Amino acid sequence: MVLRIRLARFGTKRKPIYNIVLAQAKSGRDKKPMEVLGTYNPMPQAPLATPDTPELLESGEKYMPKKMKDIQLDTARTRYWLGVGAQPTEPVGKLLRLIGMLEEKPSKVKRFPTQPYNPEAQPPSETEPEKQQS
Repeated sequence: MVLRIRLARFGTKRKPIYNIVLAQAKSGRDKKPMEVLGTYNPMPQAPLATPDTPELLESGEKYMPKKMKDIQLDTARTRYWLGVGAQPTEPVGKLLRLIGMLEEKPSKVKRFPTQPYNPEAQPPSETEPEKQQS
């Protein structure tokens, strides 16, 4: 029995809310899960205004707070199920890495060449004049 930590979609059209659930790998997306571990709201929400929130910044620009995506998670139960062997799906894995519960995946793509660039080293065809064969 393979257990997965995955997202189950709820909410309305164009306003999705996902439950982070523990379910068997072969069960449907919206079937009854074994346990609900948390919720994820991907639509950015502006934080609530407080009395000390400035209307204008010192430069005269209007204050625009950063919108936040909402992730609520029972970390103790999630750590337990990960320790038992439950496998997170790719989207849940990204969320868990975002909040620091999983370590970053090593990249398979090498972004830099193995040898550093040396401007003095030229390819031999460009540095040596071509020798004529007779």
